[in-house]
Amino acid sequence: MYEFLPYSPDLDKRLDHFVEHESVNGTFLQSRRFLNYHPADRFTDASFALEKSGILAAYFPGVVKEQTFISHAGTTFGGPIVAKQFYSGSRLLEILKEADQYLTGRFKNIRFKITPAIFAEESPDLLEYTLEHLGYTRHTELSSYCTLQSDVDPLENCDKDCRRIFKKSEIEGIRFGNLEKAEDFETFYRFLEISKSKHHVHPVHSLQELYDLKDNRIPEHIRFRGMWDGDTLVAVMMLFLFEKTKTIHAQYIAPNPDYTKFQTGCALYVRVMREAALDGYQKISWGISTENGGEVLNESLLRFKESFGAKACVNVTYEK
Repeated sequence: MYEFLPYSPDLDKRLDHFVEHESVNGTFLQSRRFLNYHPADRFTDASFALEKSGILAAYFPGVVKEQTFISHAGTTFGGPIVAKQFYSGSRLLEILKEADQYLTGRFKNIRFKITPAIFAEESPDLLEYTLEHLGYTRHTELSSYCTLQSDVDPLENCDKDCRRIFKKSEIEGIRFGNLEKAEDFETFYRFLEISKSKHHVHPVHSLQELYDLKDNRIPEHIRFRGMWDGDTLVAVMMLFLFEKTKTIHAQYIAPNPDYTKFQTGCALYVRVMREAALDGYQKISWGISTENGGEVLNESLLRFKESFGAKACVNVTYEK
């Protein structure tokens, strides 16, 4: 028999240890130290865990919105997060049947944004099959990633236009490095707001929330890298680091809209890939190239990512 543990703050340390050390597909994005950066009034938390004989078997971080359980609206992907020792066909089916009965009795709809394969220690194939077996509908968004090797320059995998742009940035004497000054963070956020406004959206995080993540909550999992032409900041990228799977994810890229000497995005991507490869990372994720939940493909964005050797992968959501 499984026991249900509704979320309460006194479970934070136990859940975080489970997510980051005992699960097959948990990352810091499902940890409470990350999720709790959201203001208390932003979401109605509906998270819960399943325990068997005192051992955590699975964790379902989630919120409720308009009678829908969403795992999790406050992060790129959510759950279910499953224990290594429970990730087998029969045990996973037991867990998901219990959770499905629990959720369908409380909510009108259920939405799971599962951990993509490149961020999980085990393939999500078993989880995906089991969810479909239980009547969940699969939806995909097209994402992209590049593979990295410490002894191969990522520039070699880029097309000729990307290599030309990068060489132009070298001629201009561009400096690449870590974002440190407060004024640079403020400039980065202004660039980010301008970039997002072109798609009629706003940044998911406020500037103060980014400071909180960087300084307090996940300092070992976050980087801010920029390029400067002299004293002028020309582009910034915010990165999430997934150590267990040696994968880096580009969460935000923010170019200077007034800088016109060369295409800054391509030059910054190459520099970030070079640094990641030398640091031992094996993949770098560039995020989705789709809109409206995957219904619309941004072809120009996808071609841009493919110009530096990106391959396709999918982010998967299951709904019922």
